[in-house]
Amino acid sequence: MQEIDKTKFDIEGFTLIKNVLTKDEVEKLRKASYKLIEEDEKNGNYIIHRFAKNHIGCLTAIPEFRKLIIDDRVLKIATKLLGEKPTFFGDCVMEIGIGNRGFHKDTANRNDQTHPDWTEDYPVIRIAFYLEDHANHSGGLKVRVGSQNTVKTNQGKAIILPTQAGDAAAFCLRTSHAGNAVRLKIAPNISLHNSLEKRIPNFLKVPEEKERISIFLTYGLKSGALDRFMEYMYNHSVYQKRIHNTNYSTAIKEEISSKVNFIDITESYKAYNNK
Repeated sequence: MQEIDKTKFDIEGFTLIKNVLTKDEVEKLRKASYKLIEEDEKNGNYIIHRFAKNHIGCLTAIPEFRKLIIDDRVLKIATKLLGEKPTFFGDCVMEIGIGNRGFHKDTANRNDQTHPDWTEDYPVIRIAFYLEDHANHSGGLKVRVGSQNTVKTNQGKAIILPTQAGDAAAFCLRTSHAGNAVRLKIAPNISLHNSLEKRIPNFLKVPEEKERISIFLTYGLKSGALDRFMEYMYNHSVYQKRIHNTNYSTAIKEEISSKVNFIDITESYKAYNNK
């Protein structure tokens, strides 16, 4: 795994770390993803969120995903970018299919430049794994360089990250990003506006290598930013469904706590509602 440049991350709002996972690990995660959604479809335990199939609940209950969440390589990335031992608080998502195509931010507050989310440090990051090639195919992640410093989603040069299966793309939750990038056959590295992407005929597009499977893991430091994001989760309908369907066993709690600072989102959600 390559060295992680925190200085560049702090300036640009994102970074791409090559070859974090092996080909075998990627294939195991793809199989685990399909198996999980297949089981979810049988018992109705999933949702279609932004056109993609999402498991409801925390992925920690599934060994393959729990292993990834507390993997030393992943935690090395989180620790380097955050500056100290990261906190995991149950925000982890796997989705199969097409996701959000428009540029957006993932912070609790997205519109007020004077809000503490924008005037204070923001030590909350997301680490994304795409389990297929997007360096030479459509379907990958777009980001705007330096956009973590403004609420505006149309500022900063837009680029398509050349992620390959096994790479990790990490970004600040304030960074403007968009999924399912379309690459043109005649100019594959040009980032198109999402309104244009929707109108591009298939014969002009570079196709996806295979069905998109993405995993998003969120880590932070205990801070006002993290508190506000968790409160956002408590009041968001999709997150509420995931929280209600999460149940940490004692063994899982101990395993996670041995590697990261751990907040049990189910307990904190109860405390929040019992105020």
